[in-house]
Amino acid sequence: LNLTDRVTDIVELMKRVIGDNVQLVVTLDPTLGQIKADPGQMEQVIMNLVVNARDAMPQGGCLELETKAVSITHSDSFTPDPLIPGSYVMLAVRDTGCGMEADTLAQVFDPFFTTKELGKGTGLGLSTVYGIVRQSGGVIGIESKPGCGTTFTIYLPRIAEDADQPEPVVLPQSPLEHSKTILLVEDNDMVRGLAHTVLVAQHHTV
Repeated sequence: LNLTDRVTDIVELMKRVIGDNVQLVVTLDPTLGQIKADPGQMEQVIMNLVVNARDAMPQGGCLELETKAVSITHSDSFTPDPLIPGSYVMLAVRDTGCGMEADTLAQVFDPFFTTKELGKGTGLGLSTVYGIVRQSGGVIGIESKPGCGTTFTIYLPRIAEDADQPEPVVLPQSPLEHSKTILLVEDNDMVRGLAHTVLVAQHHTV
């Protein structure tokens, strides 16, 4: 898949999730190239990072998403896993939020670790992001300072352009043909709201 295409597909969804007080800036590389990953999982990664960025900017701010084709010659110090030199597709998510201390940064990818108030976060968002990125053969790093915002940078291996590509899936002309009525049960307000937004965007009645 092409990560630029995936970001483009969910820009309107991101705008609805972050609200009016956060400015969304999207910078996409048209020559990005292909990665081998699951489209649904990549959207989950992006949305988890977007929701985290929104929560770090309760008074508003700027959220920037960038995709870029890069060539890595050495491993970056801010990635917890080794970054093997080669061609990569980079996804960066930057916010102008509250930022994090060094001791918090060391734990952000741990399951069930959260800095949010009780009932506001599950502590599984970033651990899920980390798991998906590693499963896709990539690495994720984080840079943050208190009061200076946070940047998550993901590197995913770029595959050869002539690699076998799956046949494109032909979707029905009308999405309403496959719309369902769904009962959504979730006691966490943030998770329920996000799930509701995603389902409505897919033309389901919730």
